[in-house]
Amino acid sequence: MKYKIDCKSLLLQKALEEFLKEYISEDGIVISDENGDIIIGKDIKKPFSKSQLLIQLESLNQKHKIKETIKEHIDLKEEKEELEIEMDIFDDLLNKDSNNENIEHHSFEKKLDILIDEFSNKLKQLIKEEYGKK
Repeated sequence: MKYKIDCKSLLLQKALEEFLKEYISEDGIVISDENGDIIIGKDIKKPFSKSQLLIQLESLNQKHKIKETIKEHIDLKEEKEELEIEMDIFDDLLNKDSNNENIEHHSFEKKLDILIDEFSNKLKQLIKEEYGKK
């Protein structure tokens, strides 16, 4: 990780610059004694040695990575849930449409069956009346 050091205390500024000289960058995570991404005294316990500082920074970096991973996982899970909800809605719409078509189709078939039955009954009645006379 890269760090930018911005401390009001000149002694702390110089100590951090010396301890972290290989990690310093202008666009890095801000380490400060008042307000920044990492605050000395709050996030980094004082007093510290170089090895303690590096261990604490590594621990903070691991926590940050874990938080980012969890956030990404949650975002992906939310996107997946939204997609599943959208797919469920889509499936419901498809099923509703096909159910309506089936109902309409069954309704048509029932109407057709009723008409055919009525026609058959009337035809049989007509035949009986016509041939029954003779």
